[in-house]
Amino acid sequence: MSKAPMAETIEQWLVAQGLDGGRVIEIMDGFCERLAEGGFPLARGLIGLRTLHPQLGAVGFLWQRDDGGVETEHIDHQDGEFAKSPFAQLKRLGGTLRRRLSDPSCPRDFPVLAELVEAGMTDYFCAVVPFGDMAEGNGLMTSWATDRRGGFAEPEIERLVDLLSLLALAVKASAAPRVSRSLLSIYLGHDAGDRVLSGTIQRGSMQSVSAVLYYADLAGFTGFADKAESAALMAALDVYLEAMAVPVELSGGQILKYIGDGLLATFALADFDGEAEPAVAAALDAAEDALARVATINAERQAAGEPFMDLDIALHLGDVLYGNVGTDERLDFTVIGPAVNEASRIEALCGTLDQRVLVSAALAEAAGGERYRLKSLGRQRLRGVTEPQELFGLAARASPTDA
Repeated sequence: MSKAPMAETIEQWLVAQGLDGGRVIEIMDGFCERLAEGGFPLARGLIGLRTLHPQLGAVGFLWQRDDGGVETEHIDHQDGEFAKSPFAQLKRLGGTLRRRLSDPSCPRDFPVLAELVEAGMTDYFCAVVPFGDMAEGNGLMTSWATDRRGGFAEPEIERLVDLLSLLALAVKASAAPRVSRSLLSIYLGHDAGDRVLSGTIQRGSMQSVSAVLYYADLAGFTGFADKAESAALMAALDVYLEAMAVPVELSGGQILKYIGDGLLATFALADFDGEAEPAVAAALDAAEDALARVATINAERQAAGEPFMDLDIALHLGDVLYGNVGTDERLDFTVIGPAVNEASRIEALCGTLDQRVLVSAALAEAAGGERYRLKSLGRQRLRGVTEPQELFGLAARASPTDA
């Protein structure tokens, strides 16, 4: 006679979630629901962990019994509100913190406690599970509240503490690959980051890609840098680079790398159904948007008596090799090939030809219905290229029927 399968314990469920790589929001929801179903008097639970994102300090997951499901919230460690929270204290000191909110003598030493009392909570328990050095913010921050009269019983707190390490392991196992993906996306770009994570990491692993190359560079940066203090220089450079980069991403391009005061991006034809014309249109849109944003920045800086820079952009169409180059110890995921070099050399002529945007003949030929947006500048010599090449600039805005 076979035995009936035993009911899965919370511990077993947490281990399975960690091995399966469940989403953090689902782990938090399932954990709280299982606690409540087992008789634990939980009314509210919150976990938070570091994101390693340049704009976000941490992300929190809030479960509330009466609301159903889990809400996410972003936590800024530099925010003054975080500094007043129990989490900030535990980040510094570690350990646990408990406040019996139904006790009139309980200290209200954190703003959140007043909110919890108003919501009817009677007991509050906060604990941190470190992932190594908690001083660097590596760990799972947790808080738990009940509205049961008399608060949590001591055995319930002990049971919760026993489970927190497993909860932290499950969350860490789930979050680690997502943090890696986020970091790779930020530093390499979405597509390159996904390729690296999928195993395209061998040196020399390349593929041929047809793309519009977008090479942008700030004119006058050297003189600007000579006059500006370091902090002011970096702040200004960030503003300009954002004005250069955002239009590329909004138009469907991918930024491959920042090169000092410039950037190299691509508009892969594969992302535009294999067609050159929509990729060309997207690149032209991005260039015009970037110029407009930089013009706004310059007008503001000029009005404030601050130095400013102009933006030069080269657009070229060609086949490039996309993948890993470098050494066994240090690889770079990038594009290489004659087309990349030609884009750089075209951009170098922007000042000579007094044009903010220069376009190659190859791109102009593929422009199709976008050709009206370009004007010929005649044949020009590019450094390292034997035959003069026809280049194009942006025409005054007109409609296609005016071409």
